Amino acid sequence: MTELLQKKWAQLPAPSAMLAKVKGRRLSALLGVIALVVTGIVVLALWLGNSEYRPLYGRNEAFDQSQVMSVLDKQGFNFYVDGNSGQLMVARDQLGKARMALAAAGVKVQLPTGLEILDKDNSLGTSQFIEDARYRHGLEGELARTIMSLDGITNARVHLAIPKRTLFIRGNPELPSASIAVSLQPGVSLKPGQVRAIVNLVSGSVTDLKPENVTVVDQAGRLLSANDADAQAGETNTQYLEYVNRLERSYIDRATRMLDPMLGMGNFEVQVAAKVNFDRKEATEEVYNPQGALTREYSREDRSNEEQSAGVPGALSNQPADKSTNTKNANNKTTSTTQENQSDSKDLVNRTTELNRDFQLDRTQRHIRYQQGELQHLSVSVLINGKPEQYSKAELDQMTTMLQDALGLRSANGDQISLHVFPFVAGDNPLSADAPWWKDPFWMDVLRYVLAAVVALAVLFGVVRPVLRQLAKPLPVNDPALPAQAEDDATASSGELQPDGTSEKGEASAALPVSRPGLTLNENLLELPSPETGLEVQLERIQFLANQEPERVAQVVKQWIKVEQHDGN
Repeated sequence: MTELLQKKWAQLPAPSAMLAKVKGRRLSALLGVIALVVTGIVVLALWLGNSEYRPLYGRNEAFDQSQVMSVLDKQGFNFYVDGNSGQLMVARDQLGKARMALAAAGVKVQLPTGLEILDKDNSLGTSQFIEDARYRHGLEGELARTIMSLDGITNARVHLAIPKRTLFIRGNPELPSASIAVSLQPGVSLKPGQVRAIVNLVSGSVTDLKPENVTVVDQAGRLLSANDADAQAGETNTQYLEYVNRLERSYIDRATRMLDPMLGMGNFEVQVAAKVNFDRKEATEEVYNPQGALTREYSREDRSNEEQSAGVPGALSNQPADKSTNTKNANNKTTSTTQENQSDSKDLVNRTTELNRDFQLDRTQRHIRYQQGELQHLSVSVLINGKPEQYSKAELDQMTTMLQDALGLRSANGDQISLHVFPFVAGDNPLSADAPWWKDPFWMDVLRYVLAAVVALAVLFGVVRPVLRQLAKPLPVNDPALPAQAEDDATASSGELQPDGTSEKGEASAALPVSRPGLTLNENLLELPSPETGLEVQLERIQFLANQEPERVAQVVKQWIKVEQHDGN
């Protein structure tokens, strides 16, 4: 096998000889084909090679990129920096080795310093101020690490302003505050809910830190926590809309389960519109019962006997008149007082009677908080596929009554329901269609390689091969006259020609030189074509030889006949 390859290699002409034969426009065409082939190979290699590179580390891992590149360069790994994400891309087959090389070189992720800073330099001469500063710095690092673990955040820094506590300031003490700076991934923006989560995370980690005293900014200097109140209001409205949508879907599902057994799936459509009141209502009332209950009653009677005083003659007596009073004080106490003056000739009798009654008023207090999101009324519309004459009025009324009972519709609340019959328009349902197979990532990779192979074959057989065949054709002979008689001294002395073009002595027949001005492509045109030559070229050579040397051609044919007869015998 090796000798055959060496023999074939020796038969190939030298590049200088090939370029000497190919001149003019054919040389330019040949160079163009070579350039086109090289360009296509480079483009396909780059196109197919891009998918073979993977990120060396994640976007949230803060490695020192210059140190990583230095290690990869020393170890001889193939890598490049992605222009969009800025990540280091390494060949997929070398990804594991590259990570092991980074670990062996001691390259670690750069993270903010956490509370492990408290374990360093614990000397006896450390002041309280230094210890407080270290603790605050470690707390800032721990919070920054936690924030960096969230999706979409590549880096974060936290600054805490914690006032020093003192016992001399009690009224309106200074409250702590915090500032957070985050670096986001390209094309990523934090939602209001995520910003509020970061604010609550930091405020919950520091004593007396209120969420309104926390500020969040991004790498572009945009204040993310400015309109938190507006964001909360907008989020509340969104929650209300989601609640209404869920409520409507629940009624639609309930109606669908009732209509499926009768009409079949796809033969009807149900839509529900719900009006929900989200107002907050609270009521407090206090009711008193006018008929109070008697809780306590007591009476007292006083009597006294005194000697009657003599009056002045001719004047009215100073004895008080008999009287009986009955009063009710403000404390719902009834007091009865009776005084009697009895006089006789010698003694004065005074009697006082007091009656007290206590009443307890009956009082009722109610505090009512109405549920938020109260359903006021529903509007239900049902569309049935078919012609109006397919269903009678009684059947439609039965369906309407059934839906009213199933959905709990009440006319007192203003609930409405409508049922109509119309033919549906036939059409494809895009939701039921399966995803095309060519969107599968596996088949996309396969198609990429297949497409590359098809393009390469198209360029090879559609461009390169026709050009090479055109270059291999001999130039047309300008002079139709036959060339002059070639020198045949070597042929005459060599005897009869064999089928392979050699003489009986085993020597190759000498090429017949042709000297004619019109022959420019190949001066040895009378030479027998090699087996590797194309069929068209071989036919042209044989035709030319038959015209120029009919005796030699006839002798070769005779020799072939003799060989066939000898083989037949």
